[in-house]
Amino acid sequence: MIHRVSKNLALFILLFLPFLSLHKRLTGQEMLGVTLGNYSGTPGLMVNPAMITNNKSFLDIHLVSADVFFMNNFAYIPAADFSISDLFKSNYTFPVYREGSKNFIYYTDEKIKNAAINIRILGPSAMIQVGKHGFGLQTGFRFFTSGSRLPWEVPVFAYEGLIYDTLYNIRFMDYNFDFNSTAWMEVGLSYNYDIYEFLDKKLTLGVTVKKLWGYSGATIKTNNVDYIVLNDSTISIRNLNAEVGFSLPMSYDETGFNQVGRTFKGSGIGLDLGLVYTKKKQVSSRVWRGGKLCSQVYDDYIYRLGISVLDIGRINYKDNAQTHTVQDASVFWDEVDTLGYTTVNQLMTELSTVLYGDPNASYSGNTFKIGLPTALSIQADYHVTELLYVSGFWIHPIRFNMNALRRPAQLAVVPRFETRFFELSVPLSVYEYRYPRVGLAARFYFFTIGTERLGTYLGMADMNGLDIYFSIKFSLGKGSCRSLFGGACSNSNFGNKTLKRSSF
Repeated sequence: MIHRVSKNLALFILLFLPFLSLHKRLTGQEMLGVTLGNYSGTPGLMVNPAMITNNKSFLDIHLVSADVFFMNNFAYIPAADFSISDLFKSNYTFPVYREGSKNFIYYTDEKIKNAAINIRILGPSAMIQVGKHGFGLQTGFRFFTSGSRLPWEVPVFAYEGLIYDTLYNIRFMDYNFDFNSTAWMEVGLSYNYDIYEFLDKKLTLGVTVKKLWGYSGATIKTNNVDYIVLNDSTISIRNLNAEVGFSLPMSYDETGFNQVGRTFKGSGIGLDLGLVYTKKKQVSSRVWRGGKLCSQVYDDYIYRLGISVLDIGRINYKDNAQTHTVQDASVFWDEVDTLGYTTVNQLMTELSTVLYGDPNASYSGNTFKIGLPTALSIQADYHVTELLYVSGFWIHPIRFNMNALRRPAQLAVVPRFETRFFELSVPLSVYEYRYPRVGLAARFYFFTIGTERLGTYLGMADMNGLDIYFSIKFSLGKGSCRSLFGGACSNSNFGNKTLKRSSF
């Protein structure tokens, strides 16, 4: 057994680790080193809720997982000036540019800009399989921000200020861009059922229903803006159609974040749906009919295909909420540089006065909704040799309107070496169908750590984003009745060695 493990691990390193040196621009966000393996347990439900009965474990007790992700295509720190290891130096200071006034520089292209921030904490959770049924409970906190189709000149003005005369007297006409941000807690219940199983084929249906509590949220939707910056104090707005909504843990008549009202400003319901088709290696001759849960049989597979729709739903903000609407506004805004405010209400009334001549004209309501980062995901997993697997992963955003978070698109191939006590995977992926990246993740029994943006840590890529994740959980394997740490060797039912082999 030891010889087979070392042989497969050597093969894995020989075939896949050379990819680590191929790419200079690397990114990530889906925790691929945690969610795709046969020991993924509860975290695997974040990718497909039909994974409970397709794990090598019948019971998974999850303590905590966390993912911190940020990516944008505007601002960056050059790779030569920064690496993550610098943060651990006691005397380190961030590089400065432009006479010491800026800690980053920006790409000078005129491409549409996008940004995403995803901080996800999966709290105490669990899942269990009982025959053809699977049950799961998840708790978590999420913070998600997305900026979609942002006009290239807007962040330039934000960086340079209106004194940047290079962009004077240019007519900008921008359409359909948005910014959405929200933080929420969630509790989810999952259910799996093997709806079809015959010979060497199995089809599993899964669903997760989540209750959502929104802590804060903000949304900005711009249908169109037509404007010219004439000088450092004058903007000619020819036409503007936009909507703004916010619900924040603060008083809008005071400075600072002083908690007002209820802790949670909104609520909602979320839903994940998934299917998994499994082509097993063998035809089951024995079916679990009760008794000890640990005696359930794990069926090895040739390949597995999954499809899921994630994060269907929205959060409705009603507490301490405001919405403001601007329709077909036009104004010659002189003395922009004299705009002064110290509170949120002062800002909104001044903007309404400028655009409409009335401090209250823009106010349009006290409730708004933000959609979850809905996405379609397809997963594939092929069992290459005893301990080697290759997964395929695709996720694509689904947005029904601009008042919704946008989950970035990703396409990935993830080779992995997998045993019960150790797992190593190298996600090779493309972010937003444009930016290639390489990641690395390792699991040491109950602890997993990884990144899909390895170049940042090696000083190979510009610092225009960040990605790191970890997971701590414990699980009990199928066929492991003899001991707590037993595996395939502790019970012949694990893998069902007496079964007949099927055709491909």
